[in-house]
Amino acid sequence: MKRPGILLINPWIHDFAAYDLWAKPLGLLILGSMLRGQGWDPILVDCLDPDHHSLSSLRSPGRSHGKFYKSKIEKPEPLRLIPRTFSRYGVPVDEIRKDLEKLAPPKVILITCLMTYWYTGVVETCNILREIFPETPLILGGVYASLMPEHALKSTGVDEIIVGPAEFKLPDALYRWTSYQPVKEFSNPQLQFVPDLDLLSNVRFLPVLTSRGCPYRCVYCASRIVQPTYERRTPAEVIREIEINVLKYDVDEIVLYDDAFLCEANNYALPILDAFAAFRPTLKWHTPNGLHVSAITPRVASALKKAGFKTIRLGLESASDNFHRSSGGKTKWNDFLKAVKYLKDAGFERDEIGAYLLVGLPGQTSAQVEGDVEMALEAGVYPKLAEYSPIPGSALWSSSIKTTRYQIESEPLYQNCSLLSAATGEITWEFLSRIRKMIRKSVQSGRIDQLGSSLHS
Repeated sequence: MKRPGILLINPWIHDFAAYDLWAKPLGLLILGSMLRGQGWDPILVDCLDPDHHSLSSLRSPGRSHGKFYKSKIEKPEPLRLIPRTFSRYGVPVDEIRKDLEKLAPPKVILITCLMTYWYTGVVETCNILREIFPETPLILGGVYASLMPEHALKSTGVDEIIVGPAEFKLPDALYRWTSYQPVKEFSNPQLQFVPDLDLLSNVRFLPVLTSRGCPYRCVYCASRIVQPTYERRTPAEVIREIEINVLKYDVDEIVLYDDAFLCEANNYALPILDAFAAFRPTLKWHTPNGLHVSAITPRVASALKKAGFKTIRLGLESASDNFHRSSGGKTKWNDFLKAVKYLKDAGFERDEIGAYLLVGLPGQTSAQVEGDVEMALEAGVYPKLAEYSPIPGSALWSSSIKTTRYQIESEPLYQNCSLLSAATGEITWEFLSRIRKMIRKSVQSGRIDQLGSSLHS
């Protein structure tokens, strides 16, 4: 017998800034695939959907990422004194209301949330859902729910919180709220199921997840908290998924959501890359989450190029080996230099290679930031500054608490990377704006050897 409908909700973002960097609610899409396999009828309402019919006139043809539609909203009380505009990112509220009001009451509503400091967007979403579907239970999962479950339950008023990977706990939760017996045959549903892309209003690129978790234990990251184990699908499963979906949706862009795609590359990434270099070299691949530089060899770099990688992002974080020794040992500066050389030897241009650098870390000085940027530019890549956000439960959490001027333990809004809440007084938005300006100027002029004097002028 067909089970009734389940509504999947990707809520609005409330923030000072947000950018659509090939963003899709991949967790909900995978849940949708699992639920459909168990006989449920899932429906997705994506409050961030850039392809929503009400925004169609604003969308550039062929665009696969860019800016979210936004509308200015009142700042929450804790952020009242911050001199920046606060916005709701996503589809206009009235349009989402219309979409919801067309639906029959679902049996259960599943909501996700990524950043802890986006929770006010979840609160707004839940309030509207309660108005329209007052009898339907709300279940919240995702990163925010996993990192701060007590706060999430209290602030949102949902009926249940799921901590960690939802796929293993959801069948029993659905039984509690619907009395439908859970289907138990899926021993590892996250890895068996691919995203149900039919839930999307439009498929402009393929979001691909080949693994879950990360083998590293970096002090600034919460991957091990949200997903304690590192698990992978087989290369054959990944190849088959991409081949089927490329034909089904007639797309040529692939976005890798993995945290550690190149780990043990000889036995994993290379078979995948070689398959598409041989059979479909016209694909364009993007890696917004970053690649581990220590895994990039001449063979790997060549395979990335032949497979069609266009957006290479490297997880450098810092040019300091002392930083890497104390933060997880993910890489070394010489490994980074070798990786860049291998990528360029393989044919990648400088504007295709970006390196993430963390800024605003506890105890970090402006001189350290300047040094990291200068060394990255001299290595021939584009530095991408990534503001550090204190993450509850991470190894740097206690240091962040000691250095912050905000109540980050009790108020997730203060964990917003835009506040630079764990940074020293030297690291300000004015300072970072100046650094970004000098990076652009240096890259555009090609005269990176003069960056050092420019930074201090």
